[in-house]
Amino acid sequence: MANLNAPKGFSPVGNISGASWNEQGRMYAIASDASNTYAIGDVVMSAASADANGVPYVTKWGGATTTSALPLGIIVGIRVADPGVSLVGSTLSLEKSYIGLSAGTRYVYVVDDPMVIFEAQFDSTAVAATDLHKNAAVTVTANQTSLAVSSPFSSTVLTSPATTATLPIRLLGLVQRSDNAVGAYCKVLCKWNYHEFGVTAGASGSVVGYLAP
Repeated sequence: MANLNAPKGFSPVGNISGASWNEQGRMYAIASDASNTYAIGDVVMSAASADANGVPYVTKWGGATTTSALPLGIIVGIRVADPGVSLVGSTLSLEKSYIGLSAGTRYVYVVDDPMVIFEAQFDSTAVAATDLHKNAAVTVTANQTSLAVSSPFSSTVLTSPATTATLPIRLLGLVQRSDNAVGAYCKVLCKWNYHEFGVTAGASGSVVGYLAP
C-alpha cells in the first residue's frame, strides 16, 4: 500500500542523547505578519527584538541552508489567550493549531532543543533505503492559507536526500509503523544538522559538515 500524503510538518518525538525528554516548549512571540502563516509543526527562527514584556520574537524559517537563517525550533502549541485580557463572553478555540496572515502579535510554544529528534514526511521524491542515512532539504510554504482547509497543520516536507554537507536535516531512518514504507511520502526520523543554539562548526559559524557514511 502506498504511503499516505498527509504532512504535519516536524513533530518532536525524543532526544538524540537518549535522556528523558519533558515534551515542553518555550514561549516566543510572533509579530503581526502579512506574508507568513504559522501552524503547529512549522519551524521558526529568531527575529529582531522582543515584545514589551521581553518575550523574544520569532519568524517563520524558510528552509535556507545558511548560517544567516539558523532554525530555532518547532512550533508545538499556540496560545489562545493572554494574561490581563478579560475572557468573559469570549469563545476560545482551544484546538487552535494555525495563525493566519496579519493576525496581530501572537504567542507560540516552541521546542528549541538543538538535540531533539523529530518526525517528518518526504514529498513525492522516490526515497530509497540507501537514502535514509543521508541529509535532506526542506520545502516550506510561506502562506498556507489555501491548505489550512484540508489540514491546519504545517505542510513543511523533506525533499532531495543527498550527502551534501550543508543541507539542514540529518536523516535517522524510517519511522517504524505498519502504515509507513520506504518510498514517496515516507515518514522519517530526523535531527538538526545545524541550529541557532550551538550546532555549528567553529567560530566562523560555518555549517556543520555532516556527511552520510
